[in-house]
Amino acid sequence: MERRVLPNSLSALSICSRQTSAPHRPSRRSQSYRPPGHVEPHVEWAPPERWRDSPEYLFGCDLYNHGYWWESHEAWEGLWRVTLNGGEQKRFLQGLIQIAAIHLQLFQGHADGVARLRTTSREHLTSAARLSGRNGATDVPFMGVCIFEFMDRVEAYCVAVLDVESSPPWHDPRRFPYIIPS
Repeated sequence: MERRVLPNSLSALSICSRQTSAPHRPSRRSQSYRPPGHVEPHVEWAPPERWRDSPEYLFGCDLYNHGYWWESHEAWEGLWRVTLNGGEQKRFLQGLIQIAAIHLQLFQGHADGVARLRTTSREHLTSAARLSGRNGATDVPFMGVCIFEFMDRVEAYCVAVLDVESSPPWHDPRRFPYIIPS
């Protein structure tokens, strides 16, 4: 599958290429990364039905699709922080944040972290689907994403890359569960 840039969003590759030569990959010692002089950007909350008007959400999707998993996590976390507690949007964003973390854990070869995050991300996304009135029989998009179909693609990807006899597991862009909101 080719890499696609989301419409109406900033190009992750052009922005990240100006800031860093490669996606950030945390080491075992350092889980957090803030460049010197970093200031947290102001994030505007947008209700789930206005996801197309949320630059942070779209930018996070764009970053994720281009393999900038830490950076997508950071983009979505800013939106997650200003989202109402207990709602489907917060659970949905938490699930996406954890799926980005799955890819970092895969990259680092942490199978135990991958297993834990697969479970918790599925719980968050299932809860978001339930809270928003969606169920497995009809996978209606939430914030442009068919939640159950996306969870199935994430699961299939994890199984495929963990099954390969290489250490650490490799990234397969042909099987990668891209997020293309529609």
